[in-house]
Amino acid sequence: METMKNVMLIKCWISATAQALFFIMIVSFLMTSCAALNPPHKYVTIHTTQPSEIIHKQDTISTIDNKAHLKAERSFVPLSIVVATDSLAKSIKIRRKNSVMYLSNICFNFGIGLIIERNLPERYTYPSKIFINSTDATSRYYHYGEANNKGELYFHISPSHTLFVNMTPENDRFKNDENILMYGICIGIDYYHSKKQFIHFGFSRNTQFVLNFFGVERSFDSDYIFLSNNHKIRRLSFGYGICFVNNAWEYKSEGWFFTRKEHIKENYKAWGFVFPANFQMPNDFNMGVVFRPTFYRPNVTEHKFSDEYFLKIYCAWKFRMKK
Repeated sequence: METMKNVMLIKCWISATAQALFFIMIVSFLMTSCAALNPPHKYVTIHTTQPSEIIHKQDTISTIDNKAHLKAERSFVPLSIVVATDSLAKSIKIRRKNSVMYLSNICFNFGIGLIIERNLPERYTYPSKIFINSTDATSRYYHYGEANNKGELYFHISPSHTLFVNMTPENDRFKNDENILMYGICIGIDYYHSKKQFIHFGFSRNTQFVLNFFGVERSFDSDYIFLSNNHKIRRLSFGYGICFVNNAWEYKSEGWFFTRKEHIKENYKAWGFVFPANFQMPNDFNMGVVFRPTFYRPNVTEHKFSDEYFLKIYCAWKFRMKK
């Protein structure tokens, strides 16, 4: 009996200890703050349209290639800077906003951290990039570039999803493949030949998911190279250009069940146009759409002139290569 009592006491002690530890963990978790993990300073990159000096408190930073990096202390008040050129000086106040780390308290501790950290300057942040027109006398700033400098070069990569395909292959086996699911990837370069115009040259690979159903495989690829001239109006850009397309179909049956053994391929080239439209988001991220009509197929025996259409949406990242 004594042994049984001791075992019961040990079990009760272990249970009580586990509950106490669990309670401590829950309380610690709820009392944990996220914004306190933010560093006390935020690095802000300032882009200007002319060589300028950026004055912040006691520091003066000269732009290099119309760009300056500022180490700003997080604060309850807007970030105040002075942008000065040879002919103009203006004061600009950059609005602070709640940081992602501060708002993440909603998910991690049911919002308790919002209350705990409400008086901490680390709860705030500033934009990572701002763009300033040095010749504009107003105190405006932008989260995107109103214009780029001539000679700028960007590397462009964009995954895409095809919304609509209208093709006219010669083989009847492939004529039901108009509305098919296609994904793609595009790589290219953007070269600014003026402040608000750029040339986009690239290659796009687009493919249908290969299906394997009772030994039948189908695939469709539509790859193209293109060259377009694009006009930029603030965040929006739109363009026009030419493209050279390679369309390839393949049907392969292993002869299972009610299918007969077949292996059919079709491939043809086509010339056409491209009409891209793009919307610039923060942090080098872009979203857009491309409409690609083609009209001439040089290696097709019949119906060399045929209207075909290709429409896709994409998200893109553009990384600056040349200043």
